[in-house]
Amino acid sequence: MKNSAFTLMELVLVVVIIAVLLSIAVPSYIDTVEKARAREAKATLSAMIAAEQMYAAERREYLQVNSTNPGTQIEDELWEAIGLDNPNKNPNRAFDYHLTAGTGVCTATATRIDGPYLSDYITMDQDGSTDDTTFWMD
Repeated sequence: MKNSAFTLMELVLVVVIIAVLLSIAVPSYIDTVEKARAREAKATLSAMIAAEQMYAAERREYLQVNSTNPGTQIEDELWEAIGLDNPNKNPNRAFDYHLTAGTGVCTATATRIDGPYLSDYITMDQDGSTDDTTFWMD
C-alpha cells in the first residue's frame, strides 16, 4: 500500500514559497495603503481650503481653526462655522488637521499621527498650492 502523505521536505518547500511571496506582497500592500492615506489627506486639505474660501468670501476674512484642544466644543463650533465636520474627530484618521489664517492668507496642514511616516506633513495654501517636500507620496 502506497503512503500518500506529504514529506517534511515538501512541507518546508511550500512554507518557503509562501514566505517569499509574502515578502514581496506585504511591502507593496503597505505602500499602497500609505499612498491612499496621503491622497485622502490631500482631498481633506482641498475641502478645508474650499470651505475657508467660502467663509472668507462671505465675511472678508479667514477663520482660524486650530486643534490645540482636539474634540472641544469650541473647536467643533469653529469647524462648523466654515461648514465642515471636525476631521480630527474621526477615530480612524491617520492625520491631524489644522487651519491657520492671517490677513489674506490661509494654510491647511495635515500631519501624520501614526504609522511609518510619523510626523510627516503636507500643507496647502489658499491658492491650492501644496508643499509636500517632507511627504513620501509620489
